Amino acid sequence: MADATVLKEMNLGKIRAVLCSGCSLSKTALADITGLSFPTVGKIVDEMVQTRELQAMGMQSSSGGRCSRLYQYNSDFRNAIVLILEGQTIDWFLLDSLGMTKNQGHIDVEAGLLETMALLLQTVRRSEPSLCCFVLGIAANINGAIVQQSYEYPELKGINILKELECASGLKGAVGNDMEFSAEGSWQRLRLNDKTSLISFYLGKCGFGSSFVFNGKALKGSHNLAGEIELLPWIHQEKLTQDVSANALPESVLQCILTYALVADPDIIQLYSHPLFLQSQQEIADRLKQCYNSDKIPAVRVSDRFRMDYEIGLSRRALTMMAELKDESC
Repeated sequence: MADATVLKEMNLGKIRAVLCSGCSLSKTALADITGLSFPTVGKIVDEMVQTRELQAMGMQSSSGGRCSRLYQYNSDFRNAIVLILEGQTIDWFLLDSLGMTKNQGHIDVEAGLLETMALLLQTVRRSEPSLCCFVLGIAANINGAIVQQSYEYPELKGINILKELECASGLKGAVGNDMEFSAEGSWQRLRLNDKTSLISFYLGKCGFGSSFVFNGKALKGSHNLAGEIELLPWIHQEKLTQDVSANALPESVLQCILTYALVADPDIIQLYSHPLFLQSQQEIADRLKQCYNSDKIPAVRVSDRFRMDYEIGLSRRALTMMAELKDESC
C-alpha cells in the first residue's frame, strides 16, 4: 500500500499535469480526466489555490443546476531564468511556470564574467518576486559544478560556479555544458524514443564538441568530459572554431566522428550545420559504409537547429527544477 504522502504527491502530479496545459477546468472535469475521486480533487485544488499555484477563473456556464467554478494554473507561481554563456556574451530569458518566455536580454561582458552573471541574477530577482531558480549553460567543461579546462574562460577554471552564483543570488541553480543541454533538447525536439541513440557534433565559437544520448539521457562520462572533443590533443591542435576556413573536413575530425560512431553504434549522427560538415556529409556517410560490416549504418543528418535544441534543453531543465521546488518556499 502506498504511503499517504507519496499517494498525495502522485495525485497532485496528475492534477498539475492536466492544468499545466493552460486550460481552465472545474473540479468535476479534473476528477473525470484524472480518474481521481471528487473529494480528493477538491481538497488538492483548494490547497493549490491557497498556495497560489492555481487561480479561480470564474464560473462555468450551465444549462441547468449549479454552476461550477473554473480553475487555471497560475503561470507566475514560479519563474526561472536561463543564462547562456558563449564567448564574452550572456543571453538570458525568463520563463514562467508554463515554460513561456516572459522577458529576455543580451549582455556583452567587458570584464568579470562571474560578477556580471551574479549581478544579473540579483537584478532579476528584485524585479521578479516569483523567481526561484536559474539554469546556466556554458561552453566549457563542467565536472559537477566546477569549471575544468577551458580555453575560452581561464578566469573561471577551478571555480565552483554553481556555488558562487547560488550564494550571490539566493536561488537554486543548475549548471551544465552546452552540448549536454543541446543533446537533451534535440532528443525532445525529434521526439525520439528511449531505444533510439543519437550522437551530435557541433563546431561553434568556442571549438568542437559532441553529445551522446542513449536511453533518453545525455551521457557525460564520469568526469563530465564526454562532450568536449576539443580537449583531445589531435583535435585541439587543429584550432577549430566556427570561423575556420578549410577546403575539407580535417582527417583528424573525420576519424573522430567515425571512431565515436563505431564505438557507440548510434542510430543517428547529427551534424549541426557548418560549411565543413555540409560539404562532408556524403563523405562521412560513405566512410561509415566502409567501416560497418552490417547493413545497419547510422543515418547522417545535418541540422541548423543547435540553438533551438540548446534552449529547449535549458528550458526543460528549468521546468524540472521549478517542479521540484513546488513544495518549497521561494
